[in-house]
Amino acid sequence: MTKEVPDYGHIMQHIDTLFLDRDGTLIVECHYLHDPDQVQLIPDVTASMRILCTLGVRFFLVSNQSGIGRGFFTTDQYLSVHNRLETLLAQEGIRLSGSAFCPHSPEQSCACRKPRIGLWQQLCATHSLRPETTMMIGDKKADIGFGQAVGCAATALVHTGHGLDQARLLGLPALTQPLALCPAGPGWPTLQAHSLADVLSWLVQHKRDSYAHRI
Repeated sequence: MTKEVPDYGHIMQHIDTLFLDRDGTLIVECHYLHDPDQVQLIPDVTASMRILCTLGVRFFLVSNQSGIGRGFFTTDQYLSVHNRLETLLAQEGIRLSGSAFCPHSPEQSCACRKPRIGLWQQLCATHSLRPETTMMIGDKKADIGFGQAVGCAATALVHTGHGLDQARLLGLPALTQPLALCPAGPGWPTLQAHSLADVLSWLVQHKRDSYAHRI
């Protein structure tokens, strides 16, 4: 029997929560980033983020920060970088609804390092989160695994940061346009895109279409 393909357009209309990876997804990848002056937003993300905020979409940041566990930088340095990121977003009229990070190295086998779902559980303790209206976006297969383990409605792999190498590692079809839905495959995301900006623009369009159909 042929497997029914989900109506992702309909699913996107109901997304009200976006979980974002940080390095290589929301900001430009910088190896073991610890200097606030090096924080750069991925190009073209803020316009769609601002629109989605006005449409009631919440943004959460979930990030593996093994550099802390490995002794490359401190928690205070991580927080300085995070504060700089929030300042850059605030200058564009955007506010994160929450954030959580894992400070452990992979060898510590913690419960919070993605793809484990500890960061989701941390945020669930203080926010009303529903996986069926949440999308996870990141540049690594650990981000996709995290979203799938949580039960998110959709996951997206972006080709910024480590994303292109990760897409090849997963054996995803070559991306010949800014964004494409992925066929079913082991550990494959719902979609892949050149960048977070492309995913957010796509989501904005679905949200606007939904609004137009209601009036």
